[in-house]
Amino acid sequence: MYDYKMNFYVDYINQNVLNRINYARLQEDYQTEEKAYAKSVLNALHQGVIEVYGTETFGRDTLEEGYVLLPGVLRSRENGNVCIALMEMNLSSPGEHWEIDYLTKYGCISPYKEDLPDAVRQFLKETYGTYDYGYTATLTDDIHVDKGCLPDALKEILADFGNHEFVPCSREEVLENLLDYTEDGDMER
Repeated sequence: MYDYKMNFYVDYINQNVLNRINYARLQEDYQTEEKAYAKSVLNALHQGVIEVYGTETFGRDTLEEGYVLLPGVLRSRENGNVCIALMEMNLSSPGEHWEIDYLTKYGCISPYKEDLPDAVRQFLKETYGTYDYGYTATLTDDIHVDKGCLPDALKEILADFGNHEFVPCSREEVLENLLDYTEDGDMER
């Protein structure tokens, strides 16, 4: 069972968080000064880390499987846009950032998905491009992220997310606000 705890975490957030987010509201909230809804989503994802992994601190010897999926936040270097993300981190290396899923108006999107429409791939590239990132947990062996040297916007979100309680949307509200993309990437309800 190479990545069993990570699978449990994915199951937890799929059942308790990701299917209860108003993604249109989240995308809009990224543009606000407070980013209260984004912080509440980040808090809910982080609570799942505590629930499933039983810790907020990870090192080379923490998990047998060597990988951990962590919630975090990124900030585009080109335009300053922020985004809540799920980051797969390699614990057997000095904190290698392995894969990422963006929480956007399109939902939880992996840029590595082969059938991702070009327009959605372009949206990710133009909106976020190259980025700085931080995560809610602590990786003791990470040489790539120094939380003290992150851009101020990331520091503020990571310092304050725990003060924002996630109020899940009802299933009806999720369906009302669910945005999907067509093959060409256009949005439709």
